[in-house]
Amino acid sequence: MDFRMNSPAGKAILARARNGDYAHPGEEEAIAAAVDGLPRERIHRLLDVGCGRGGTADWFWRHGWGEVTGVDIDATSIEYARMRYPGVRFLQQDVCRMERPQFQGFDLVYLFTALYAIPDQTEALRRMRMAARPGGILLLVDYTRPATQPPPPELGPEIGNPIEFETVGDTLAATGWKLQTREDWTPRFAVWYENLLERFARERDWIVDTHGPDWYGYVTGWYEALWKALGARRLGGTLVRATTREPARFAAEPFLPLIHGGEGAEP
Repeated sequence: MDFRMNSPAGKAILARARNGDYAHPGEEEAIAAAVDGLPRERIHRLLDVGCGRGGTADWFWRHGWGEVTGVDIDATSIEYARMRYPGVRFLQQDVCRMERPQFQGFDLVYLFTALYAIPDQTEALRRMRMAARPGGILLLVDYTRPATQPPPPELGPEIGNPIEFETVGDTLAATGWKLQTREDWTPRFAVWYENLLERFARERDWIVDTHGPDWYGYVTGWYEALWKALGARRLGGTLVRATTREPARFAAEPFLPLIHGGEGAEP
């Protein structure tokens, strides 16, 4: 049996537990916190990299951020997202093969726990830089690991390659981005995953009836190991914001707190 959270069954279980098509911790709370302070009035075209089943892309569309394009390498996820969220443009696409003119001119490029799963992260960041307009913004929420330390082995290949928190600025600079802010979200991740484990317990009957007891054992065991690794600081979480490196007014101005109100704003 294919026990991977990136498999169709794994994504369906997460969607059920999270009450929405989100593949990242914190769901809508995380999105709202990540975008707080972005210059929303200058953001009209958005690119969701590793969009999965489309829940995060739909959140941006529903909240009036502009025209949203979601890309993911998984054909099953893209097919589902197209049917479920018709307001968003979804494309099956390997981020490391994105080309102009199809991918260019985006004001905001964002990833929510997706970069860790991309084998060639340097190339992915270069391609995302190519897709951004001058002065465009990169928003990244992802797993981190201490410098020089491998990911926790008990999480296996599923955890991919979390970014090094201490050196992320150098990685961005080498791929055409300029680091603006970097926040340690490890405590947030730990709380969100503790909540997710509680949701798995509440959905136990559905998971077992729909996917079998082995799946329930896998998801609870893997996410408990992830939660413990976060608590021990052997794994972390981060929010990173960067801009393209051109000397543009859009890039040079600092991020300001959002003034909530108007079309699509949170109540």
